[in-house]
Amino acid sequence: MLRHRLPLALLLAPALLSACGGGTTRGAPDEDLGVVGDGATIPDANADGGVDSGMLAPEIVALLEIHALDLWAQPLLASESTLSITRDGAAVPVAGFPVVSIPLTTATTYQVALSADAHEPLMVGVTFDGSRALDGAILQTGSSAVGAGVSMSHDTRTVLGRELPVHVVYLGLRHLWFSAAGRPARRGNEIRLMTSGEEAWSAVADDLRASTDRVHMSTWWWQSTFELERDAATHVSSSLAERRSNTIVGVLDGLAATKRILVGQFISQDGILDWVSTDATLRARGAAIGDDFEFMGQANVTRGMFYFEIPAFDYVDVLLSQRPMFADRTFDPESPIESTIAPRDVDLTDWPISLDIAGASYHQKFATVDGRIAFVGGMNLRPADWDTDAHQVFEPRRMAINATTAERLAVADREALPDNGPRKDFMTRIEGPIVQDVDEVFQIRWETQLDSGAMYAENATPFELVRDQPVFADGVQAQVTATLPQPYWEHAIAESWFNAVANAERYIFIEDQYFRVPMLVDLIIERMNEIPSLELVVITKPVNEYTDPGCEWTYRTTEELSARFPTRYHLFQLRSFDTEVTFGFDETEERFTDIDVHSKMLIVDDVFLSVGSANKNNRGIVYEGELNVAVYDAAWVRDQRRRLLSLILPRGVAPADGTNAWITQLEMAASANQAVWNNWDAEGGDISLDGDPLPAAYSPAGLIYPLAFRATRFCLLKGIGPDMT
Repeated sequence: MLRHRLPLALLLAPALLSACGGGTTRGAPDEDLGVVGDGATIPDANADGGVDSGMLAPEIVALLEIHALDLWAQPLLASESTLSITRDGAAVPVAGFPVVSIPLTTATTYQVALSADAHEPLMVGVTFDGSRALDGAILQTGSSAVGAGVSMSHDTRTVLGRELPVHVVYLGLRHLWFSAAGRPARRGNEIRLMTSGEEAWSAVADDLRASTDRVHMSTWWWQSTFELERDAATHVSSSLAERRSNTIVGVLDGLAATKRILVGQFISQDGILDWVSTDATLRARGAAIGDDFEFMGQANVTRGMFYFEIPAFDYVDVLLSQRPMFADRTFDPESPIESTIAPRDVDLTDWPISLDIAGASYHQKFATVDGRIAFVGGMNLRPADWDTDAHQVFEPRRMAINATTAERLAVADREALPDNGPRKDFMTRIEGPIVQDVDEVFQIRWETQLDSGAMYAENATPFELVRDQPVFADGVQAQVTATLPQPYWEHAIAESWFNAVANAERYIFIEDQYFRVPMLVDLIIERMNEIPSLELVVITKPVNEYTDPGCEWTYRTTEELSARFPTRYHLFQLRSFDTEVTFGFDETEERFTDIDVHSKMLIVDDVFLSVGSANKNNRGIVYEGELNVAVYDAAWVRDQRRRLLSLILPRGVAPADGTNAWITQLEMAASANQAVWNNWDAEGGDISLDGDPLPAAYSPAGLIYPLAFRATRFCLLKGIGPDMT
């Protein structure tokens, strides 16, 4: 076994210990942690201490080290943590953080308690037998250690000329909100939440044009003529050539960077439907050699019946993955860390008729630029995925790329509807430590396709991740969460959502394309029964009762929640309104248009937010390829919730911060707008104003309206399993 000298900071002679005083450490300067990269690094206990003088007290026969970490083997912040050590009921003086060293002289037992903000506390015991043996210390765990990271190692080191056994206890606290099995929840990220395609795709275009090294993009659907930028002042009269220069391919073709593109395929890998989600332009780029434009498709072949279970993991494996220099230490056996999500059977053959097909996909929508900037959200590169925050009925920039100037002007003049309706969605722009995790998701999928010889793999190349990311002092703690099917089998989105609901105290806010996720709804019901004041706010969209296979489960969900919580379940939809000019006449008519809510948003208690590609359905957290970003930061999340509400409430209404207050604002605005809708509907939806100003009774304010689903008997398609929609 290798022997090492301890760093000076860890040499704790009894005289030094007595000078420290106290048995609890909290609030030590964060700079003591040596903040770099993904947060704080563990002081290297394998480093040469370079001690030139001094003597080790002869009665010291071993050393005990305590490492205060989280479940991803990252050091906890000293300013947010408390570590206390007692022996026989008396406090043991300690110094330093996140590593504490204690000299061992005689047989004894220590009690170690570690806690940190937003983490589950942990207490363990360490019994020392007084010997110089490597197995002379034993770890004792109790109920608080269930679900936490607790490991112990033993090694021999040279300390001031003497060889001593060193017993190391690694304590990893479990975060209350983030996914335990997911990638690390890293601090110091700068995240911008973008609330429209106009804002998001303009940011993407700006960063793409500045790229010099690499561009990685993953999408569910790709259209090469998708326009990233659409200037309000010039777009209507712009030429087709000008518009093509702002398309995704127009921008990418102008870059010297290497472009790598992944697009989901349907049914089978490179099968008969491999062309559906792409176009000839992209496939030609994949087939070309030497153009630095690489493309592969990827199918999700999940099908049939299977057992859904999130596997347990050992904390020692996490430690060694983050600190490979510890590999020469001898680790004790330990209990695996189990997921809090119960296993269950999944049946994807549960159709009204016998049918077993691969209906899953890779639904992730994200990009990275030069390994330094990431975009994660719910928008595809297809015509419908562009709109402004105004969600206007008549928006000429939502016309097809080849629409004529006359056709665009007709929309601008409110004489014709655009090719695509208003659409609501989100995207995040990220800089900081978690960018590496976004790119890592791309890398593992990319390498799978390279190794399997997918179509165009012969023209594609591997790449190395950029790990040395900047850390922003005022950044937020965030986690990249994924749902990935076999062979990857990741379910961090599910774990983070389950944690969020389990910790909800004031409200759960969902804005989503779908609301039919029985796995999560069961937990929401349980939590709302536990917390009588907990409110549930859902913004979604109407369901097509004739063609939507998820109609039954959507209606069943609302029926149950409405019956159980008639005053605490608030269901809304979004609509746009304008007046239409009747072509050739000096007359106007009211025009209501439902907004296509394509969002995938979850906010809880103004402290936690999750957004990305995962819908609120079982498939999104079980087997569909999805990617989200989860943020735990009270100030940042509160600001995002305020902004979201300000975009749908009447203009000039400042969203309140009290939960009941802002829910009341939504209810009142929705009720007033519904009254306008009822007046319009009572007139048969066709009110000629003859050019006169619109009466107040026919003027809605904001975008929010109540949503009421009918009974399940009105759904044409029934008997489809809850995991399939």
